[in-house]
Amino acid sequence: MDRDRSPDVAVYVVWSSQLGAEERHVPAAAALIPDSRAAHFWDAGQLVGKAFQPIVGTPVPSWDVWMVFDRQARWNGEIPPRPAWWEHQLHDMPPERHLDPERFARKARALEASNPPRSHSTRGDLMRAPWPAGKLVSFRRRVG
Repeated sequence: MDRDRSPDVAVYVVWSSQLGAEERHVPAAAALIPDSRAAHFWDAGQLVGKAFQPIVGTPVPSWDVWMVFDRQARWNGEIPPRPAWWEHQLHDMPPERHLDPERFARKARALEASNPPRSHSTRGDLMRAPWPAGKLVSFRRRVG
């Protein structure tokens, strides 16, 4: 994120309860990703992870999975959009998809370049959560 400062990039960080995390841990964890384009969310019920589990094939609700989406991707209904690219930092998952930060950045830059904005987006448009409203706790105003 340091190399690509494009205002057309939105980052959604979903924190969940794997490894014993609790909502109170989110502000300190969010400091690991201080970028102003990042919106942080707490998902107590692992709803996002459960929704992506069949898409990326994790053995448990998805977590520690990094995804890149097409600019037009929207989460409508129960099934989330399929990521254009994803990588993970988990055991028992495909080694060819293990997180490689340089490769992940290349994939994200290529997608951004091949999919320019149709018109100027406002920060509000970019930061609107991609999942159905009311499902997660937003920390957007409490961190950063």
